[in-house]
Amino acid sequence: MRRTLFLIALIACTFACKSEDSGEPQKKTAEPERKLAGVYPEYFKCDSVATADALTGVLGAPVRQIENPASVARGTPHPCVYEVSAAQPEVWTFDFDCRDNMKKTADALFAQYTKTSGELVAHYNIASDAGPVPGVKIDAGTKDKTIDAGPEIVRRAPEESAVVQVGAKALDHHGQGLLFIDDDAPCYVRIVGPDSARRLSLAQLVAKNLTFANAPMTPRPFQ
Repeated sequence: MRRTLFLIALIACTFACKSEDSGEPQKKTAEPERKLAGVYPEYFKCDSVATADALTGVLGAPVRQIENPASVARGTPHPCVYEVSAAQPEVWTFDFDCRDNMKKTADALFAQYTKTSGELVAHYNIASDAGPVPGVKIDAGTKDKTIDAGPEIVRRAPEESAVVQVGAKALDHHGQGLLFIDDDAPCYVRIVGPDSARRLSLAQLVAKNLTFANAPMTPRPFQ
């Protein structure tokens, strides 16, 4: 009797185990998709950080983006170039470098721009002390005309570099450019335009909208 009960129990266990094994395999839980930060430089769009309307507000006149087919350094996007329809048409540009060595490059540019801005001011002062060049009157911010009645041009005195408040570190230099390291994205940005107040405003606009997510760099995991 005991042997019979044992065999019945063994058969029942075997049947149950086989039934469990024959069930559909359990599906593995899907791992969450890892999102990457950054946009490949060749696909970067300037309006992702500065729309035409925003630029018009900052620069004070309608803007038109100009295509720039020139070659660029590997790993960097094409510069963003705009024509501003002011009373005197202007060209404004900004460009980015978000490569792995950007900090080293930016530090070298800060030193270079500080040095050369000072040198230009010194040379200008020496030339001014020596008297006017025959045929050309040099006066900061005024229209000058050469004695051959050529086109009028504006001669401006060069300006010293100056530290400004934007991003993690910034320098306005040569009276026409502004360089800053962003405090969010691992990039430095260069602004070129003829007015210091608007250079700063444009830099602040770009710094506000440039993020780790939309920076023109090889995509990488979010930190």
